[in-house]
Amino acid sequence: MLVIGTPHLKSIVDAAEKAWPEEACGLLVGRTGPGAAWRIDRVEPAANVADDPRRRFEVDPGVRIGLERELRGADQAVVGVYHSHPGGPARPSATDRAMIFEPHLAWLITAVRGGQAVHTAAWMPIPDGFRPIPIVEKD
Repeated sequence: MLVIGTPHLKSIVDAAEKAWPEEACGLLVGRTGPGAAWRIDRVEPAANVADDPRRRFEVDPGVRIGLERELRGADQAVVGVYHSHPGGPARPSATDRAMIFEPHLAWLITAVRGGQAVHTAAWMPIPDGFRPIPIVEKD
């Protein structure tokens, strides 16, 4: 399960709509709990530095490195990534499956059609791809 505050989810959806027709991306900061549960306390947007941002995403490594430094010794960590699929579904693509470098991170994907976010779903990497995980939205 992925627990996320309504304002954090809204900021992800807003970023996805603003980035359209390119993919938005960023990092999810929080804690992991028992049973592979993620609690998201912060959303950190990042520039998409992929060579083709309409078809894939790559989080700006400077954002990741800076965030890791900031969180060193804290009770929070980078626990996930988010990105959008302009014109595609809110489920991992073959490109996403090929990009699983950190299998402990949750993935949040927002589908955007015509500049409007239509669905957001959460995913957990598993050996042969991803499995869906429920999103629990908190105010």
